[in-house]
Amino acid sequence: MTDKKGFFSYLLATSTLPTPVELFVVQQDGDLLTYPTGSVIFRSGDAADFVYALQRGMVELSAETDAGKLRYGAGEIFSYEDLAGSDLTHSHDARALTPVEVVRLPRAQFVELILRHPTIVLALLERQHSRLREQRLEARHYY
Repeated sequence: MTDKKGFFSYLLATSTLPTPVELFVVQQDGDLLTYPTGSVIFRSGDAADFVYALQRGMVELSAETDAGKLRYGAGEIFSYEDLAGSDLTHSHDARALTPVEVVRLPRAQFVELILRHPTIVLALLERQHSRLREQRLEARHYY
């Protein structure tokens, strides 16, 4: 492992394990849904009963109280962050920026999936760390 690769990146890059989205697709309780451009997938304050795996397209998460927006592309999982809160509601609106295809998995099945395939957590942590690094780099020019 080189200094430039983080531990999680190394594990994911050298692994032939299925991706988190691939694991979502094969779950019996998952629903395959499509949304046209501009559709609202969920709104801030809605119950966070599902986690979404994006198979195709781009989704943007935004909130009235937050100036930043998060964009997710094919191969990414979103809305899992809302499962960590105490109220279990969505903290952002999710809108399809392009035609979107998602696999929607109930919260309980997502937790079971993590227990059966803990490598999902590694993939989510890697992506979260990547987003934080990107935000820090973008913020540097403001100082």
